[in-house]
Amino acid sequence: MTLTFLSPAFLWLLAALPLVVALHFLRSRRRRVDVSAMFLWQRARTTMARRRVFTPTWLLAAQLLFTAMAAVALARPALVPAAVPDRVVIVDASASMAAIDGALTRFDRAVEVARPLVDGSGRVALIRAGLDARLEAPLDATALQRQAALDALRPGDAAADMGRALALAEALLPGADVHIVSDQDLTVGRAELHRVGAPAQNVGISALDVGIGQVFVAVVASGNLPVEVEVELFRDGENLASGSVLVPSNGAGSITFPLDDLGGIIEARLVAPPGDALALDDVAFTGSRPVTVVTDDDHGALTRALEAVPNTTVRYSVGARLLEADLKVLTRGFVGGQAQGDDLARGNYLVFAPAAAEPVFQVVRDWDRAHPLLRFVDLRDLVIGLDPARQPLSEDDGWRVLARTADLTPVLRVREADGVWQLEAAFHPSQTDLVLRPAFPALVTNVVSQVRTTTRVRLGEGLPGGVTVLGADGRVALGALLEPGVFQASQSAGSAGADQAGADQAGADRAGADQAGAAAEASDAAGSAAAETSNRGLPDARQGMTGGTVVLASLLAPGESRLEPVGTAVTSAAAAGGVGSVAQEEIEGDGAGPVRVATDGERRREDRSGGAFTTAAYVLVGLALAALVAEWLMFSGMRLPFVSRRPQRAA
Repeated sequence: MTLTFLSPAFLWLLAALPLVVALHFLRSRRRRVDVSAMFLWQRARTTMARRRVFTPTWLLAAQLLFTAMAAVALARPALVPAAVPDRVVIVDASASMAAIDGALTRFDRAVEVARPLVDGSGRVALIRAGLDARLEAPLDATALQRQAALDALRPGDAAADMGRALALAEALLPGADVHIVSDQDLTVGRAELHRVGAPAQNVGISALDVGIGQVFVAVVASGNLPVEVEVELFRDGENLASGSVLVPSNGAGSITFPLDDLGGIIEARLVAPPGDALALDDVAFTGSRPVTVVTDDDHGALTRALEAVPNTTVRYSVGARLLEADLKVLTRGFVGGQAQGDDLARGNYLVFAPAAAEPVFQVVRDWDRAHPLLRFVDLRDLVIGLDPARQPLSEDDGWRVLARTADLTPVLRVREADGVWQLEAAFHPSQTDLVLRPAFPALVTNVVSQVRTTTRVRLGEGLPGGVTVLGADGRVALGALLEPGVFQASQSAGSAGADQAGADQAGADRAGADQAGAAAEASDAAGSAAAETSNRGLPDARQGMTGGTVVLASLLAPGESRLEPVGTAVTSAAAAGGVGSVAQEEIEGDGAGPVRVATDGERRREDRSGGAFTTAAYVLVGLALAALVAEWLMFSGMRLPFVSRRPQRAA
């Protein structure tokens, strides 16, 4: 228990004690006494004036006691339990923290350093610092809950944004003790840095890209010696090419592989040398899954244009509208002549109107040159045949007109909703000269390019659109990706039935690809243990990907692959020692429900508690009143039993 004052400003009233002493002497009583002669009293008065001696009295003591107790009572003394200081523990979750450091990883050592810091009965904010900052446990969590949250942490983000982590710490617990556990040499002001990890040998892929007829791979290294590393390219478990790269110590090297066929997903792997500390950067991915297209085109022009687009698989079917594909190209329009709601929900469409029996030919005069679908598409003086019996295209319900004839009749429109889009033309390909122009293959290419079958993310980055990801092991993962891989993804993240259906499809895909992946797995076994662990099962996961979205997760972060500590100055109000107030009233924890954080104004209102005095303040007020009564009685001349009076001198 410690003594504190809830209103310490009133202690300034103690400065009035000297004033009380001065007023006491000015207030001294003078009594009239009859004497026979005045010269003796005048002589005594002159002598006393020369040497005035301070003689405290019970009256002065009562006055001082009243003033002091009144001041202390107004300051509201209170006995409160000893406060446990607030603490913030920030754990670096970047990819370099997954590097092997002796028998453990850097992150394992960071957890051991953070474990005693999150203990205690006070408020503790456990923050994971990655590409974003995240509170891992409520501020009022128990020590066991904090330890469990600490054990659940995993590294793997492409970088750690310490500035965001410190800003979150300042918002949650202003003025708290801040501890950062990281493998970097950070300059963070008043925060205390706990550095883990020693310099280590490592090689990793820092860049992977596909050019015209070639694949480019860049490799970085950390360590005191140059290293020669083998780089291999794979597609669907097939080894496309391999070569060696000489990387200088703490430097970078590159290699280019000429390839004629660059379709599909290309995987680059490093045959990591012995002692390689980090496995997350030994594999990377590029390219995209082929776009599957179904069409009911019996004219042939559309089919030929679609087959000319690279990385596209085209199938013909009279019932193309009912089949599953990334893109459906229809030349018979929709049932009933208009798109139904469930049509758009099933995927992307390019729809042409049915051929008119007696078309009316018109010329296109205006089109939207800025729209991505019409990039490099010249529709000037385009002749089209329209069916006079068909309802003209409208602009309502989310549609946007892209082209009009000379009389302003809409002939081409587009609609987009939640990443699904539909392009509709009011004419048939056989009744226009568009198929004879260079604009036709350009339009078809633009349409196919809008189909996003593959998404690239950095490790630790949130998945776009809340997609549900089925990993190589068949498990459903939501949120951030923490290891490299190619995944089958479904857009129906909120539907349990869709998730289960996707999982069943992924299982069937893997079952059908066991034989095809056996050779690739044998090739993996020939590599290093770290690379084998990182790549196991990935060839199987790539087989049979005919629907959904593929997510390519790669590290490609030179700063994380170079495991030497780098000095960095982190700028934030918390790092500079500033103390701020909570801007938001509620900050959500990860899986632990909302964490209520009181603002400074709320704390002041709680401190005032309606202006009520504490028990100690009431006692002091009573004693001050008693002293005031005693002083009044003594000044009035009443004889008190506990006060001994001296003989009175004449004035």
